[in-house]
Amino acid sequence: MPLLSIIIPTHNRQELLKKAIESALVQTLQEIEIIVIDDGSREPATCSIKDPRVFIHRHASPRGAAAARNRGIQVANSAHLCFLDDDDTLDPAYASTMLDFMGSYSAEIDFAWPTLRVFNVATGETSKAQNHTCLIKRNRPATEESYAASAYTRTTGMMFKTETLRMFGGFDETLTVSEDRELVFRMLSKGCGCGSVNASLVNFFIHPGPRLSTNENLVLQAQCDALIADRHADFIAKHPKLASRYLNLLARRQKDAGLHTEHQDTLLRLLKITPFDIRALKRLVFSSVKRKRS
Repeated sequence: MPLLSIIIPTHNRQELLKKAIESALVQTLQEIEIIVIDDGSREPATCSIKDPRVFIHRHASPRGAAAARNRGIQVANSAHLCFLDDDDTLDPAYASTMLDFMGSYSAEIDFAWPTLRVFNVATGETSKAQNHTCLIKRNRPATEESYAASAYTRTTGMMFKTETLRMFGGFDETLTVSEDRELVFRMLSKGCGCGSVNASLVNFFIHPGPRLSTNENLVLQAQCDALIADRHADFIAKHPKLASRYLNLLARRQKDAGLHTEHQDTLLRLLKITPFDIRALKRLVFSSVKRKRS
């Protein structure tokens, strides 16, 4: 039995997929399985590397990233699983480091994530993301900073207990984007635990190829984030620093998408939770002045 299932959803990115698979195969921990979910690519995904640990499953037509990841959850054979986007790569120490962390809090956390090493392909710039410390133990109080850190997560590189993730039904397939944040909020609101690993174990690439997080998808992103804010309003309101992080992000996306009324409504919602949130106050004043001038 493998110790870890690495799930890689893919769609029409064969060359990038090859690099993702290669990074999974060179893990220092070899007891793994790599599950590629081809979400209806024009040409079926293949792996030129013949390794019995690589398995490819295919959707006949595209069903979306959430559905592809859920298919991977269904067929995984290990007690722990993780996700890797097909345009990202893993550090060789990813599996061993993350499993050690999960094991050190075995009865107290259900998922975890590492710091991302971010590469901007167009500019050559590098940076870090998800480097905010988080530790929330099951059904135990935690710092507000930990709850705020949970709002920075991305699916790529996240590791879960397979049994727990199945119990929660995986990702919401009705969401085109931000299904990762919805899952995190859903699990935490039900008492699950999580934590972050302060090590850059995933290489996250910003590139000119197809991505959901582009200007063309701003309205879609804002709408999905607003739906999540409504669905988990009680949980968000209980944690002011999380509310500040998430609702400020939502307001910015609504502004960028031209949803000006929704932008102001979100800021007012946040100010009911944290009346002295400086970012929200500045954005609300600036927005009100700009609308009066126009």
